[in-house]
Amino acid sequence: MTTPTPTPPVVVAALYKFVTLNDFEALREPLRQTMVDNGVKGTLLLAKEGINGTVAGSREGIDALLAWLTADPRLSDI
Repeated sequence: MTTPTPTPPVVVAALYKFVTLNDFEALREPLRQTMVDNGVKGTLLLAKEGINGTVAGSREGIDALLAWLTADPRLSDI
C-alpha cells in the first residue's frame, strides 16, 4: 500500500474594511495578478466604499496577498 502524499495546508482569510477607495477600479488588475501569482483563490469585492471578501491559499500565498494589500496606507490595518 502506498502512503498518500500529504496535502499542503490551506489558509482561509475573510476580510473587509470600510474605507474610501475612489480608485478601486485601478486596483482590480494588480490585485487579481497578485492573487494569480501567489495561487490564491476566492473573491474580493472592491468598491468606492471599501473591500470585502474571502480568499484561500497557502500560508505563503495569503501572506503575500496581505502584504500587497497592507502596502496601501488605506488598507494598512486590514
